[in-house]
Amino acid sequence: MAQVQLPDGSYYQRGRKKYADAVTELASMRADLANGILPNAGQITVDKWLTYWLDTIAAPRLKPRTLATYRSTIKHQLIPHLGSKKLGKLTPTDIRRMVTHVTDKHSTRTAQAAYSVLAKALGDAVKDGKISTNPCDRMDRPQARSEERQPLTVDQARALLLHVAGQDAHAAARWSLALLTGARQAEALGLTWDRVDLQHGVIDISWQLARLKLKKGPRPQTDVYPREAFDVPATFTFQPVHWTACLVPTKTAGSRRLVPLLPPVVAALTALWEQRGQPQQGLVFTRSDGAAVLPRDDTDAWKHVCVAAGVVETAQDAPDQHAARHTVATLLQEAGVEEAVRMQILGHSTSAMARQYAHTSTDLTRAALGQLEKLLALPD
Repeated sequence: MAQVQLPDGSYYQRGRKKYADAVTELASMRADLANGILPNAGQITVDKWLTYWLDTIAAPRLKPRTLATYRSTIKHQLIPHLGSKKLGKLTPTDIRRMVTHVTDKHSTRTAQAAYSVLAKALGDAVKDGKISTNPCDRMDRPQARSEERQPLTVDQARALLLHVAGQDAHAAARWSLALLTGARQAEALGLTWDRVDLQHGVIDISWQLARLKLKKGPRPQTDVYPREAFDVPATFTFQPVHWTACLVPTKTAGSRRLVPLLPPVVAALTALWEQRGQPQQGLVFTRSDGAAVLPRDDTDAWKHVCVAAGVVETAQDAPDQHAARHTVATLLQEAGVEEAVRMQILGHSTSAMARQYAHTSTDLTRAALGQLEKLLALPD
């Protein structure tokens, strides 16, 4: 028997038929311990490690929505194909086989995401002494096929804006904001009145709307749940708004920005503000009962307004709502707005670009959006 004491005080042993083989095995186990590798790590299955990793190592450092995505990826893509494998015996061949199966059943993007989550989990397994190397490092990252979103044309964007101008204040404000500022769906739905300056025509995009998971147990008997009711890390920054709807910081520092509003947007938001009784705080866009708008309802509304404006014939043919943001980027480019200013308006930049253009003024972005208004030839 070759026996070693593990860091937690327990003992681990391996039996060999010959004394000389046991001595060799003992030397190997001692060498592993000296290098920070646990000799018993090879007996851990991928399933057990991924579960432990997600709840203990990954959860404290991930945002709630990212954690939920990882949990789904592990449950539906990784464990079915790799869960029974021993962690110490996992090979690049096993991982490539998983990628192939996921690609066949779902998409190249889903397979790439599964690989990325696995690579992170195995990287932490190396740091934790469970395995000596990460098998994902010994293979190429799978490629994902990008499906390009088609933006609306100038005529389609103009038709949609003219249509919503004659609709109710909520629809006019919501879709003019999307098509004339490029705000993401979560950013628009998370906009609050205290971050809307109608006098100077500027909005502050620093937060976005997200649905956060609650802890197990009965729900609080109030519209705004206390922070303690949410199942999130103690260090996570958020503001409860209504039931599970919360405001969370935008994705990156580059996403936080001041965006000037064109006259049509100011007019639409002003009409909505007056209709709501000139509130000083609270969400700009809400349901009739005052609750936060669900993303799926917002998406359905977008599809139906595209049909009503004559952009498409059926809701099934409607472009992805993110196409509105893509439309703003495309129209700004057609209007001759330089890349630095486009990136500042949309809050979409690499870290290098963010550092380089962090001080782009609202005067430049307002002038740039004015070019967009001219391109669309919107009437007063």
